[in-house]
Amino acid sequence: MSPRRFRLAAGALLLAAQAACAGRGGAFPARPAPETLAPGSPLRSETLGQGDAWLRHYLMEGKPDSALLLLAPGARTAPRDALLRELQRGLVLHHAGRWAESNAAFEWAEGEAERRWTRSLAQQAGAFLVNDAVVEYVPPPAELAMVPYYRMLNYMALGSREGTLVEARKANAYLTRLADDKAPCVGEGFVRYLTGLVYRGAGERNDALVSYRQAERSFEACAGAGGAAAPAWLGTDLYRAALEAGVRPVADSAAARYRLSPAAAPGAEDAELVVFVEHGWVAHRAHGDIHVPLFPDDVDGVDDEDEGSVADAATRVMARLAGNLSEQAYWGEAWDEHPANQLGDALEGAYILKLAWPVFRLEAAAAHGVRVRVDGAEADPPVAADLSATLFRRWESQRPGMLTRMVGRGIAKYLASRELEKKAEKEGGEIAGWLAGRLGNLAGNALERADTRSWSLLPDRVSVARFTLPPGEHAVTLEVMGPDGAVARTIDLGTVTLAPRGTLVLNRRVWGDEAGDVRRLAARPSERLQARAP
Repeated sequence: MSPRRFRLAAGALLLAAQAACAGRGGAFPARPAPETLAPGSPLRSETLGQGDAWLRHYLMEGKPDSALLLLAPGARTAPRDALLRELQRGLVLHHAGRWAESNAAFEWAEGEAERRWTRSLAQQAGAFLVNDAVVEYVPPPAELAMVPYYRMLNYMALGSREGTLVEARKANAYLTRLADDKAPCVGEGFVRYLTGLVYRGAGERNDALVSYRQAERSFEACAGAGGAAAPAWLGTDLYRAALEAGVRPVADSAAARYRLSPAAAPGAEDAELVVFVEHGWVAHRAHGDIHVPLFPDDVDGVDDEDEGSVADAATRVMARLAGNLSEQAYWGEAWDEHPANQLGDALEGAYILKLAWPVFRLEAAAAHGVRVRVDGAEADPPVAADLSATLFRRWESQRPGMLTRMVGRGIAKYLASRELEKKAEKEGGEIAGWLAGRLGNLAGNALERADTRSWSLLPDRVSVARFTLPPGEHAVTLEVMGPDGAVARTIDLGTVTLAPRGTLVLNRRVWGDEAGDVRRLAARPSERLQARAP
């Protein structure tokens, strides 16, 4: 693209962005004074967008209807991207107990996500010229894997056995498409496990066994990438499913791998109760940036029509960028970030290149621990999915390409600014040229924004407790632990009735304190997730 065409496109996009921002402000409630909020309140976050903060606040307060008002189509408080809005709406509707409406939102989002996957490559030109946030939002696989999970839970809550079974069949095909050879860990092992439970409850023994084996492979792929390994209870289900399907070698293999004793075989009439516990908030994307000076010598002889000269310039810029990132990681700020240094570099004719990327912040507001109690039995549910870590690992794998794209975009903006400077200098003299170049520099940096969009209402982690119980009635409760290890709060999940050889699934979202008394500081750095520059 020629410098002239680039300037026209960039200017139009900048005006459009300013107009869009001007038309959507002022619709959120006034934030309470910080001293009136609990330490872990989302409204105290310094990195969450205003919309995400209010949505999290309302869900923690048990006010999903207030959250839905923010997400109404056409509301200035709703995400601009329709897919992201429907994902958020689907989850809020799930929390509100409006199961059918939640599934309708998720069904549309699932279809739209499929369409966007096929269109995403065609949109990369816009991302290269302006910033990554100008293209349509395409959810990463770990986010998309949660859609069939919530849809199956919705059908269960509706009492639709057929709907749940149909969704399980769709889910397995859908999850297979999400994984790929380069990133086999999608974190969907627990969703595969849920499909197995659905199949077993419907009497589909062979399909249940297949789903459990797929879940095991998913856990193995993630364990190799530093994710959650297969929980011990999966071995018991594999063993039982293989016996029920009449595949004795698979049962013996599961017994050997998971070191199961003969007592692991359930009674002929025993039922299964499985409780999915969703913890806190997933890590969200926040804005991060760094500045790198481009001196005339760095880009001497660069021609936007010559890929070789652009690549050479990019190599020189990336070497300086690597040094700045090292300084930023060690000292908290790079030397080139100081305004006085930037001004001095600009006076020497440097183009101050701004690079922006998303950084992950974990403000989970999670409980210190959760225990599931059924009658006299209790279990500390093991983590079956760490969504925050899975999303972060995928982002890390994409950093090299993102970094290359940012530097290439910066050089393209420099070339446009240099052409503007040359023209102004020719027409108005050296000072006019210098001012035009600096204005072009400022305009290019103003367009550089990190893509911080994400499905921010997802849980941080999901843990699963499994019980083999005799048929009949059983009282189920969750015990939320405080920082001292004592029970801080008990959540009654009610009395459930288990049919002989039946399977019942429950789920519950838990925060540090659903009334707002969150004991984990929102700004506390994660011990599992480090927010790093690319």
